[in-house]
Amino acid sequence: MSGPVSIRACCAVALFIGASSTSLAYDRYPQVPVVASQDPSFLRELLLGSSTGIVRIGVFGDSQEASPETWGRHYIMEANALLVEAFGPASETVVLQQNWWDTDPNWLAASHNLVRQPGAQPQIPPVAVPPGMIVQARLGPADGVDAFHAVLMPNAERCVVTERIGSPWFLDGTDIVVDVLLSRRSNAGSLEWRGSIVESTHPVHNATALVQGSLAGQPANGASVGWITTGTLPQPTSGFRQVSILGADPALPVDVLGARFRNAAQSRGVLLQPLAVGGAAIGDFVSKHGASGPVIASLGLDAAILHFGANDSYISAQEWGSRLQKAIDLIRWAHGNPQFPILIVSDSHRLELPPGSDYDRLPGVAAAVAQANTRVIAFNMRRVHEQAFLWTDAQNLGLADSVHHKPHAQRMLARATVSTMLETAGIPVPGCAPGQSWVDRYHPLGGSCSVSWPCAVLVEADADSIGRPFFLGEDCSDADGDGRADICNEAASPDINGDGTVDGSDLGIMFSYWGGSDPIADITRDGMINGEDLGLILIFWGPLP
Repeated sequence: MSGPVSIRACCAVALFIGASSTSLAYDRYPQVPVVASQDPSFLRELLLGSSTGIVRIGVFGDSQEASPETWGRHYIMEANALLVEAFGPASETVVLQQNWWDTDPNWLAASHNLVRQPGAQPQIPPVAVPPGMIVQARLGPADGVDAFHAVLMPNAERCVVTERIGSPWFLDGTDIVVDVLLSRRSNAGSLEWRGSIVESTHPVHNATALVQGSLAGQPANGASVGWITTGTLPQPTSGFRQVSILGADPALPVDVLGARFRNAAQSRGVLLQPLAVGGAAIGDFVSKHGASGPVIASLGLDAAILHFGANDSYISAQEWGSRLQKAIDLIRWAHGNPQFPILIVSDSHRLELPPGSDYDRLPGVAAAVAQANTRVIAFNMRRVHEQAFLWTDAQNLGLADSVHHKPHAQRMLARATVSTMLETAGIPVPGCAPGQSWVDRYHPLGGSCSVSWPCAVLVEADADSIGRPFFLGEDCSDADGDGRADICNEAASPDINGDGTVDGSDLGIMFSYWGGSDPIADITRDGMINGEDLGLILIFWGPLP
């Protein structure tokens, strides 16, 4: 094949080092390198540190990066799974929001939040809370009416990606505890915790406590934000660990920001912590969360990903760059480190851009910002997605609407981001043979054609998502010059039984083979018997001419 697929010949990405940032500030994304940085070598050191301690990377973004109640339940969780494949199981879960995560669990944990009405209001102001975190002022008495229940599922037993279920994604062991993140308030009470074993992956409101204890309602040592830790949870021989966090005093609340399961005996792995909220733009991070530095610092992040752009299509590239720099400054101020590692990941292709939008230039601005700041890397994922997946205005089968991606496409986005990070760090992508590109290994291109579907070159995952045939490595060339791509077959007659009439007999034959691939009833000759074949029968219903 030729054209955009030629970039797949090698596995390594091109690095952009040392060029003038001003020349890139307004370039459109196809002219912007995949990776821009003064010196990207720090990424390797960061990731390899996962062998001796947990590496936490906060992901600040919008609905595509939020998890799990929005689109990020596929993107962020798949990215975490891919990092486990590269670096082994992580020793803790993400910080669990106090939300209803029983229907859509956060990959390794399902949660169930009960709030007594009327509840108390937290004292911490909204601007001091990072995006995606939910503060709950927990009140007693500790009778279970007001409680935050969470179930640990170390093998991702309810993962939305079913093939992920069953592998050891969490570093399990005998010494599993729960960390609870608190914000200081003037009149705090205390908490109680209860550890149970439940047979269901759904939290159980009245589970029998096997271990329990009290927890202080304030962060230690006078800190404004901090962690308190439960005792060791019981180890199940069957079933799952559950923790319940409850207020103890009916008059004095405790401001809780979230909780996480953690292996207290070992610390390792790479973890993406979602800190995103739907509809967010880059400027919202500072304007709506500008005082959240202490909470961000308490999370113990080792790096941050800024994943914005989809909601910034209405501002100029110059203004976007200014707001991006302010977000970087906020995160670095929060950590007291002017060289805190920052990864800028550009958003994917989107539709329905406003007239004159600078959206196509945002990856170039990110590259310029990376060149002007030490220990910052800008990943031009827009270019990667277009070249690897062929997502453009003319063809983007990954989009569910103008900006959000379908579940299979979210997984493609995760693969692209994690693999690009690994290649930049000089770390092999799991499953790739030496010299093999991740796109050829996991997302090969090929041709697709059927009677009602014009021939197109696309990614196998996109073809599968719409039920189209896929011919690996093929294109839409017409070598025999018959006006039809060589991979396309002519349709068979809808008169399956050959009696000259398309009627119920033909319909009955089709339904007897429905869902299969037998050529007897495969009118479209696309390798599957489905609604397209049925449509042709209905079109030609009656005597054939």
